[in-house]
Amino acid sequence: FGSRKVFDAETSLAAAQQHQLMCKTEGSVQVLSKLKPAERTDLDGSRNEYLFRTPILSDKLQPLLKDPRDAPMLHLMLNIAELVVPGVIMVFAVNLLGMAGWVRHFVGVTYVLSVFGLFLERFMLMMHFSSHRTIFQNDTLNALQVWLYAPFFGVPMGVYKIHHVIMHHIENNHELDASSTEQFQRDSWAHFFRYWARFVFGVWIELPLYCLQSKRWEMAKTLIVGLGGYICFLYVLATYVNFTATLYAFMIPYVIAMSALAFGNWSQHIFVNPEDSMSNFGLTYNCLDNGANKRTFNDGYHAIHHINARLHWSELPEYFLQNQDKHISGGALTFRGVDFFEVGVYTMTKQLNKLAPYYVHLGSEETKPSLQEIEDKLRKWLVPISREAQAAKKAKGQ
Repeated sequence: FGSRKVFDAETSLAAAQQHQLMCKTEGSVQVLSKLKPAERTDLDGSRNEYLFRTPILSDKLQPLLKDPRDAPMLHLMLNIAELVVPGVIMVFAVNLLGMAGWVRHFVGVTYVLSVFGLFLERFMLMMHFSSHRTIFQNDTLNALQVWLYAPFFGVPMGVYKIHHVIMHHIENNHELDASSTEQFQRDSWAHFFRYWARFVFGVWIELPLYCLQSKRWEMAKTLIVGLGGYICFLYVLATYVNFTATLYAFMIPYVIAMSALAFGNWSQHIFVNPEDSMSNFGLTYNCLDNGANKRTFNDGYHAIHHINARLHWSELPEYFLQNQDKHISGGALTFRGVDFFEVGVYTMTKQLNKLAPYYVHLGSEETKPSLQEIEDKLRKWLVPISREAQAAKKAKGQ
């Protein structure tokens, strides 16, 4: 465990040094081909997805994996079982034992802050990649994250795979995708709050409707079982066990997790090419060499993920290098040194001038744009997308 703390400290120091270096050169756009190998932190092989390797159990269970490269996910699942479950037991215990109100609330708040600070980001991205590409040879084990682990992190049972893998990736941020960002002005707080409400609460209606509209009957049944079971689970705990404990262990996590997922998806699809929003290079972007990639299974390579969602997470950085030409021809945006949440914060606080220096040019130094040109481009990619206008423009061009 101590070695993980050392790694976190070293990662933070490296990130700070990288940020200082970028600040010194923020008068010009970064060029990927000019970076030194040591600056490409995504390629150094170090990982930070789990806190510690569980003695004995990690070795005993690793043969159950389809791919040994997914060992960090196994370690993380064990970490969560070893730390989150005792935490939930503690939350319920202090309430059932009738301890003083301040003690119960203190334990509840401490549980939420510590567990979500340590695991929320890590768990969500583990569930994300393992939903696209199962990691165990056993179907029951593969179902654990979505059906058993997910409620501890505020996600209703059985919902994530249908919402993300089926709806979001098949509809690809377009009309039938209830999590689509296209119709919004994506630097407007008023528009984001509309999106947030739809994402956090509308999912209970829109996701079942999507299953019916797309005639995915079996998934509709799975969704009904998952959402219905989740409601019953919370009702029984809150009514017959203890309301305050249920509030801290499951209800507050729902609001936090769904809000984080909403802002995360909003940020990942905050820049959409108004000229070519149907292209995977035009509906999202990549974030390279940031600390989050070490914790989230290289989640920053989002354009690549939309092109091939089943590509193994460990292959994403190399795949990006091998396909730079496609990114250039597709007009893809690429940032370096920031993650999606930071991109979202810069954009929503109207600080595109501070975001522009993190843009990295994939072509030659001679063809790199100016920071002002980058800022102008980013601003144009924030407007609501009109499918009719795009169709009319294409027809006129023909």
